[in-house]
Amino acid sequence: MNSTKSDLTTEETVESVDLKTSIKETVRSLKFLLEGDEQEQRETFEYLKQALNGDRPSNRRLFQ
Repeated sequence: MNSTKSDLTTEETVESVDLKTSIKETVRSLKFLLEGDEQEQRETFEYLKQALNGDRPSNRRLFQ
């Protein structure tokens, strides 16, 4: 494949824009997850603790 310098620059620019867009989307998603109802998050955490500890021996609990 014969690429000229301008072709490589264009490809690098497109990849750079895609990466920046991806990073922005990731940050936006993380902010959304952090902006939740605190009570709902506590209830969800309690449920997850019980589910994860459910089948484990009492001396091998993940959460106390």
